[in-house]
Amino acid sequence: MSKVDLSFIFAVLTKGVMTTVIVTLGACVVAIVLGLFVGLTRVSPHRQLRWFSIAYIEFFRGTSMLVQLYWWFFVLPIFGIFLSPWTVGILGIGMNASGYAAEYVRAAIQAVDRGQYEASTALNFSRLTMMRRIILPQAMRAMLPTWGNMLIDVLKGSSLVFFITITEFTSAAKQAADATGDYMLFFAVALFGYYIIARALITPFVRWLERRVSRGFVREQVA
Repeated sequence: MSKVDLSFIFAVLTKGVMTTVIVTLGACVVAIVLGLFVGLTRVSPHRQLRWFSIAYIEFFRGTSMLVQLYWWFFVLPIFGIFLSPWTVGILGIGMNASGYAAEYVRAAIQAVDRGQYEASTALNFSRLTMMRRIILPQAMRAMLPTWGNMLIDVLKGSSLVFFITITEFTSAAKQAADATGDYMLFFAVALFGYYIIARALITPFVRWLERRVSRGFVREQVA
């Protein structure tokens, strides 16, 4: 390969990595925010909110992420709704992941010992105060490991934005492979590249959250 080829390939791969990181971070924020909201409404005492959350979860977990992206990008314009590829990629992947995140939230909340609810009621806590100060801090410890897996799935799912005209890491690696004919090298770069991104960004973030959430509980156990 010539120097021009090398500079072109480096530029393509760098842009692909940055695109993947940006889409992943944006989709993770969407997944966390919507997952918490829908998960909390899933255990709400109000039937209408519970039915809304059930429908939301079943739709996003039960249908293909790629088909969802196609709907947002190709079908919504039929109804006069036009979204940029970046908006579709971030919102589409994030909303799909939020369906799984919401179920993790529900399961973690329902796993908290019933005695905690009874003690909160005895102390005359409102439901909001009980959830914010008693239930959620304990549920967070249980849900964070599963959320770590979910965020890594978001990273891997980011490769689907290629189908809505965004060149991300996987498609950039294929462009480099097509230009050089060295498919083994560049798909190996993509393979290990995703692993490095997960280890450098997502895993440390989840572990930091686990330490922050567990700090108070560790002090109580030591005492």
